Amino acid sequence: MTVLIVDDSKIIRMLLTNVLTNFLGGHNIFLEAENGAVAMQYMENHKVDLMMLDWNMPVMSGEAVVDAVRSNPKYKNTRIIMATTEGGREDVLRMIKKGVNGYLVKPFKEPNIIKAVEALRIR
Repeated sequence: MTVLIVDDSKIIRMLLTNVLTNFLGGHNIFLEAENGAVAMQYMENHKVDLMMLDWNMPVMSGEAVVDAVRSNPKYKNTRIIMATTEGGREDVLRMIKKGVNGYLVKPFKEPNIIKAVEALRIR
């Protein structure tokens, strides 16, 4: 399985990579992108099974990534978990309508990350 972690914070990318490596196992591929534009480049070159995606990033926002991914049938099997500070009810509902599969509100802890991934039944 290939996991793409997209966040402009290197610390958040490291945290998510460490938690998911421990939970999913080291045999998976973990990619990191610091913004949505880099994430879309990875999407072109890799079959991404799970994307952990921040909303507020420079260059290309998480919402723009969701729109791009969900508008391309090539990526229909990519699961997306928003991992963001944008936790208002309207924000969450908008992203779910756009096709996000899970939602984590920062600051998050390891059990919440694992719970969000488990809910997708991809392990």
